[in-house]
Amino acid sequence: MENGILTEAQQKDAELIELLLEKIVKKKGFENICATAEGYETPAKIRRGKDTEEYFIPDCTGEVNGRKSYFELGMKSDDERELVTKWRLLSSLANYKHGKLYLAVPRGHMAFTNRILADYPIQAEVVKL
Repeated sequence: MENGILTEAQQKDAELIELLLEKIVKKKGFENICATAEGYETPAKIRRGKDTEEYFIPDCTGEVNGRKSYFELGMKSDDERELVTKWRLLSSLANYKHGKLYLAVPRGHMAFTNRILADYPIQAEVVKL
């Protein structure tokens, strides 16, 4: 498993990724699942910009009916700006590929996630974990 340069600061629990896969991704019938979890292929790196070597790796990706969607854990972060940049990029990519960005929010992180979505133009479906 590999972490994106900008996602290393936000440590994500492997159990939460597994819960995301079981409760949302598989339940909604997604195929070609890639995830930052054991037993799955790591999702493709998404470069932050054309003039940089920094990249993001989504927590999970999946396809249904040829539409690619992205899945992220919506968790509090000290580096809000990096998180917003990542979510905006994933939201734009999902729209481009006729999919959605899903934010799976564990207990205690909902207010933070909702505030980010209210303050910035990010299209995402929020799902409680």
